[in-house]
Amino acid sequence: MSKKNNEKVLNFTFDWEALDACPLCGGKIMIPNGSIKWLDMDFWYAVCPECNVKFMNPRPTQKSYKEFYKNVFWEHKTRNLGFKQGGQMWNTARYSWYNDKKWSAQKGKKEFLKRDLEMRFGIITETLKKYITLDKRADILEVGAGFGVVMNEIKKRFGSNVYAIEPSKEAQEVMRKFGTIKILGDYAEDLETLRKNKKKFDALIFSHSLENTIHPDQVIQWAKGCLKPKGVIYIQTPNLFTFDQMNPYHPYIFSARSLEFLAKKARMKTARAGERLHRMLTMVFKQ
Repeated sequence: MSKKNNEKVLNFTFDWEALDACPLCGGKIMIPNGSIKWLDMDFWYAVCPECNVKFMNPRPTQKSYKEFYKNVFWEHKTRNLGFKQGGQMWNTARYSWYNDKKWSAQKGKKEFLKRDLEMRFGIITETLKKYITLDKRADILEVGAGFGVVMNEIKKRFGSNVYAIEPSKEAQEVMRKFGTIKILGDYAEDLETLRKNKKKFDALIFSHSLENTIHPDQVIQWAKGCLKPKGVIYIQTPNLFTFDQMNPYHPYIFSARSLEFLAKKARMKTARAGERLHRMLTMVFKQ
């Protein structure tokens, strides 16, 4: 990374917008509920008692987040510069962060590729197999695919056609080297174009990505429009009641009720997957 780009990564600043109602349900009661500090910026949260979502307010603008995820997020994470704050998980040991100061970008990528495969592949595929057939005819799209390690493994093990939406140019470079994943867009909002173009999938995956969007209700509506008749949307996200992960990357922290609200708004049904007291909330939206 050049000196100029490195300074940009280390000195990134968001633009902000304030909300006067819950961004999911429009409720006017917003209960202040904690804050964090990162890069000399304060991130404040509120809870909506109507739909049980916790959200950032004020929050970075969508334009700011797009620039952040395109040029800064993975550049931080792979160099061990990302946000770190323990103590937000219920009834579990303190999260084990990578704290080796000698990290390099190359080592960081290797660590995240390994971690994502170990933590995500199993639960994603075992959940999907309950609803769709994972074979050579299946079309699977991951939104916010990161380095694409899960999609690459699905292609290798099941032969499925795998696709990705991912803003990070650094992550896209890694995916292209796999040679198995077709990149269809940069941001979740590109689902609107895919829907208009009648691109259809058996499953859309939001693994640790829906909480990073500014307008998740719109994103889910567009995702629904990209599903085949029996297709499903897989969502995994921090669980508000066991993993209150206030994080500058997350405009939202969802509960089961708030995800159910999103599904109902999109006229979809929900099914719970995974352990109810797990730090991650895993749900499937069905048509």
